[in-house]
Amino acid sequence: MNFKKLVYLLLAIIVSFPAQAMEIKGTISLQDDWQPVVYLASLNSPDNLFVASPEFVIAETFIQPDGTFSIQTTSIPEDARFYRLYLVRGNNSSVEFNTSAHRNFQHLLLDQHSEIELDATIEDNTFVIKRIEGSEDNNAILTFDRELAQRMLQFSNDITEAKHDFLSQDLENYIKNFANSVPNSLVGLYALYHLDEKDTDFLRNSEFYFGFQKRINEQYPGAHYTQAYTELLEKLIGFRDLVCEIPGVQPKWKDNLLIGQSVLILILVVLMIALIANSRKKMALAEVENNKSHSSFSNLTIKEQEILKLLAEGKTNKEIAKELYVELSTVKTHINSIYKQLQLSNRKEAVEYYRVK
Repeated sequence: MNFKKLVYLLLAIIVSFPAQAMEIKGTISLQDDWQPVVYLASLNSPDNLFVASPEFVIAETFIQPDGTFSIQTTSIPEDARFYRLYLVRGNNSSVEFNTSAHRNFQHLLLDQHSEIELDATIEDNTFVIKRIEGSEDNNAILTFDRELAQRMLQFSNDITEAKHDFLSQDLENYIKNFANSVPNSLVGLYALYHLDEKDTDFLRNSEFYFGFQKRINEQYPGAHYTQAYTELLEKLIGFRDLVCEIPGVQPKWKDNLLIGQSVLILILVVLMIALIANSRKKMALAEVENNKSHSSFSNLTIKEQEILKLLAEGKTNKEIAKELYVELSTVKTHINSIYKQLQLSNRKEAVEYYRVK
């Protein structure tokens, strides 16, 4: 009887024992115009490092009058993923993504077993982590963010074009060198997503991207972020094969075209018969799609049409800005407007649209 009671007692203890919880605690020295609440947001995709939404928030807690806080949650995946720890200033609930000034967030790499302790403060309206313990990976992220912010401060409107190009190349080299040298490939992935023009950089440095794919596959086979990087690489390969040929690299579609040339001719004959049989329907559909395409293109401004043409020629944002005598930020704004008006997602789709419009 006593043995049964002991078993029941042990079962009760096991059931009541709390599940493994991730914890972030420490101190944050606030200023008067900052709200005394700290938020933790989940970033399920590396692309979301630069996207803010209240829907991402998974936990929040008050910062005590003495600056102490503690966030605990069990509602995160087992594997390591990126999260955003952020504050809110005044009535503004947005996250500032400008790495050179006034950030109100810090990105962290966490899993269910993470126990992080940090000290932070507000300096020049910027959320600044002074100390972080419990994770070498997050110290590496913090180091990268600080160096990136310092390098971004070197860019200004009054520097020469030559110096701007030199600084841009130097920044790209720093990011890729960091991604290659940091022990954890997920931290390297974090750095890699800060490359401003990965598609055009891939045209020149495809070996780097393939090498990084091998590394992240070895460290995290089948992981959530590994799949996300594979999808990114597929888009980069598609863009490369669409706009140019790299010496020594023969696109697979060309080999397949040469091998299956006779099959292709047969398919074309069949398609021609089908097109003739359904000519009226096909012509009507083609006319509707053609009118829609031209209408969408004609709705673009003259400048946007010029930028789309240069983009389809494989020009980088910097090259477009140089050719049109405008700021790089202006080119990015026009490209975003083009994507929105034409319902496009990336450069590859823009090139395809321009070629068939």
